[in-house]
Amino acid sequence: MSYKRIEISPEDIEKQRGFISLVAQRIAGAGDLTAYVDTYGCQQNEADSEKLRSMLRQMGYRITDTEKGASVIIINTCAVRSHAETRILGNVGALVHEKNANPDAIIAVCGCAAQRPEIHELIKKSYHHVRLVFGPQQLWRFPELLWQTMNSSRRVFSVEEDDGAVVEGISSLRSSRIKAWLPIMYGCNNFCTYCIVPYVRGRERSRLPENIIAEAKDLAAAGYRDITLLGQNVNSYGHDLDTGTDFADIIRAVNDVPGEFLIRFMTSHPKDATEKLFRTMAECEKAARHIHLPFQSGSDRVLRAMNRRYTRDSYLKLIDTA
Repeated sequence: MSYKRIEISPEDIEKQRGFISLVAQRIAGAGDLTAYVDTYGCQQNEADSEKLRSMLRQMGYRITDTEKGASVIIINTCAVRSHAETRILGNVGALVHEKNANPDAIIAVCGCAAQRPEIHELIKKSYHHVRLVFGPQQLWRFPELLWQTMNSSRRVFSVEEDDGAVVEGISSLRSSRIKAWLPIMYGCNNFCTYCIVPYVRGRERSRLPENIIAEAKDLAAAGYRDITLLGQNVNSYGHDLDTGTDFADIIRAVNDVPGEFLIRFMTSHPKDATEKLFRTMAECEKAARHIHLPFQSGSDRVLRAMNRRYTRDSYLKLIDTA
């Protein structure tokens, strides 16, 4: 399960800031233009939407909590359950009325469902009011993609299959002044038989420890009291790095950051949970006395069919250890 780890360069991020400036110049003097980002799914999607809102605000849009009258409407989608996709597509279809009322509005669909070939091909064929579609791995290029959409009569689709990259230097417009999401890694290597995440979010990529700690320090200095470390499987943090730092080490390092705050994390996989992790949680006074450790099934046969790679007995031993 090898892949080439890609680090997006500071120059590439600076290029995106250039597109932010171009959009800002384009809409300057156009009055009070608003942007709306609607989020479905997991906490990682919430964190992604906070980055989108930050970029939109830098462009000069006022972030609103309704699609009514918005100049840019982004639907950040989830692909974990078919019911979610059906609901999302229904809501995307209803946005045709917003497009009819405001023909200049740009409607975009992004996130995990957008990355699925069946979904983006359906949007291309049947949802012509959607002008922009991009997957999770292309979120960092949103300013460029929006600029392309503004300057073309053609619809923009950026849904190329890739393993994903590690991106730094994108700020977040956080939805809370108390709780903050702090992604520490992206993607997944587990390939559980029922889960689409590795196919839409790519392989596991861990952020460098120093970048995680720097962001934790910024959050603590800003007064955040509840910091949640995010990853599709935080327990496998660092497997793709040569730093020798594992997830327990990250918890201890964040615990050492000055400030009064609580450390949470999600989600964790039982196959990668260790005694070291539990001991670290017990020894770190800022670590919440809570762990999300999905069980999924009490049947070894079902667990094998799900490719979960642990057994009922090994799970119960973990609970005893914790």
